[in-house]
Amino acid sequence: MRFTLALAILPAVLLVYLFKKWDEKRPEPPGMVRNAVLLGMASIVPAVIIELALSAALGKNLVEAQGQLVNSFVIAAGVEEGLKLAVVLLFFYRKEAFNEVMDGILYTAAASLGFALLENVLYAGGNLIIGVARAISAVPLHATCSAIMGYFVGSAKMSGGAPIKLAAGYGVAVFIHGLYDWAVFSGGRFGFGPPEPLLGFAIAVGIVAVCAVITRVLVMKALKEDDALLGEHARPLERPLPYHLQHRGYGAPFGHPAFQPQPPAPYGMHQPYAGHVAPPQAPPHGWQPPHPHQYPQHPGPSHQHVPQQPWQAQQGYPQQGYPQQGYPQQGPQQGYPQQGYPQQGAGAPPPGYGGQGGGSGGGWPPPGSA
Repeated sequence: MRFTLALAILPAVLLVYLFKKWDEKRPEPPGMVRNAVLLGMASIVPAVIIELALSAALGKNLVEAQGQLVNSFVIAAGVEEGLKLAVVLLFFYRKEAFNEVMDGILYTAAASLGFALLENVLYAGGNLIIGVARAISAVPLHATCSAIMGYFVGSAKMSGGAPIKLAAGYGVAVFIHGLYDWAVFSGGRFGFGPPEPLLGFAIAVGIVAVCAVITRVLVMKALKEDDALLGEHARPLERPLPYHLQHRGYGAPFGHPAFQPQPPAPYGMHQPYAGHVAPPQAPPHGWQPPHPHQYPQHPGPSHQHVPQQPWQAQQGYPQQGYPQQGYPQQGPQQGYPQQGYPQQGAGAPPPGYGGQGGGSGGGWPPPGSA
């Protein structure tokens, strides 16, 4: 019993891993893929209810006519593929993580494999032969025909034309799934003769093989289209930054919702790129850091290093220990007034200035003045 149960579960798990491996260049969050599988499993409940209701409404004679043609295409394939598509459209299609054509294949295949996993457990039960037969036919059929539909879903999301592409993808998936079921239900005779189960199984395996080739071709096509849309670079899986980098100015990984382009850091500092710390970059040839004492420090509160301006040595502004190049501070200089030294050629003396000769008015104006 345990071996049969493991056999029923293992094919779906391996195929989910395979589709994730194909999407490893720009992977999706693991929680999204897991949710797609779980929602696909849950969709089997409404599928059973709708299929039973349709069978009762259409009647046994119509459902089983021509090798169960209606049962294969309308009831089984139409309902199941419609519910898989509904899971993707309702829960994943509008998500920010759905941003590639390949995402349509991955999410649709994951939902389909969740459905197939639970269906396989219910059908196989304790029968080893049925478990093996479904492991190599039914489970891959669910994955491949839904993956083909998923290509149309991803293309509709990324390139537009959603109604037509979604309808086309759904129609292709229903046709493939219905043809498989018709071969199995009719025993390979399709209602034109007595059923032969081995013939029906052989036709079903052949359908799965063709679908597997088509799926691989569409996966490669989707990856090329994503490279054309997004660039050929790989995107790391979205993870939170380590704690020691969260407060150091580094940006989030590329594609993360919190990602913001960061301005280039000064030479010699680490620069963030795509969530990774780049090695220090060499400065340009001939670049040297400024000398810390190249400029005198301003006495103001900002304490910034600013150069002394020439006008501060004119118009009566005394120097306070900051000599300027070209403006000597020793003694009175002609044309540069210092405190206590009158200028030559001034119009009137300051109040109380005695001038030359020692008299109250003698000696002023100076000799030779007009």
